[in-house]
Amino acid sequence: MTAETVMGMVISSQNIGETDRRIVLLTREKGKIAAFARGAVKPKNPLVSAAQPFTFGEFFIYPGRDSYTVTKAEVSKHFDFVRKSLDKYYYASYMCELADYYTRENLDASDVLLLLYRSFQALMSDATDDGLIRYIYEWRMLCINGEMPDVFRCRKCGSENVTRFSVQGQCVFCDECEKGNDSAEKLMPAALYALRYIAASPLSELFSFKVSEQVYAQLKDITDRYIKMHRRYEFNSLRFIEENIIKT
Repeated sequence: MTAETVMGMVISSQNIGETDRRIVLLTREKGKIAAFARGAVKPKNPLVSAAQPFTFGEFFIYPGRDSYTVTKAEVSKHFDFVRKSLDKYYYASYMCELADYYTRENLDASDVLLLLYRSFQALMSDATDDGLIRYIYEWRMLCINGEMPDVFRCRKCGSENVTRFSVQGQCVFCDECEKGNDSAEKLMPAALYALRYIAASPLSELFSFKVSEQVYAQLKDITDRYIKMHRRYEFNSLRFIEENIIKT
């Protein structure tokens, strides 16, 4: 077998023995793959920086029976969230966990990789609130994987003049059709616009908007309840965020 080159992001990394690291790469060409970086624990090894989480670049890999071996790497960007703030580090860790959850080997992950990269850029810039970046990331990830509800048309009549969101029903309603549906709650127009923007905007423009405190509070409430109701998995980094970062 011959060596291959992939473009990707390190989404997790752990020491194996005294000298090696096992990394998980989210790649444009091969989806999510596991690879060994031999000697990457040693300070003077050329793979030390490339084997760290949140590292983006080109990785030269050699396929084995169960995993790959990284023979060389050209780092384009390392997102140093630890130096920026521990809060951002945990948000980035959650984003990587979520990307890991949704991706598989040899399945196209180019949209997820670009979403992760753009989200990291937004976290590093400080132009957008970290919590809002998280919610934008979560909804767009649901959209990429076909799990985001249709927020453009009423579930019953197809009208675009929707005013209500049902977390339980995973849909939106207009005023007329929501009658008798106690699970549908009133959406602020700006919150509806935000959800539609997240679903439809180019990834390059995804983090270019801000919201008021009231709209943020509604987006937070809807997103938290929607995720907890429809996802049967608990992420360690998200639990840490909810217990130690988010102020109630």
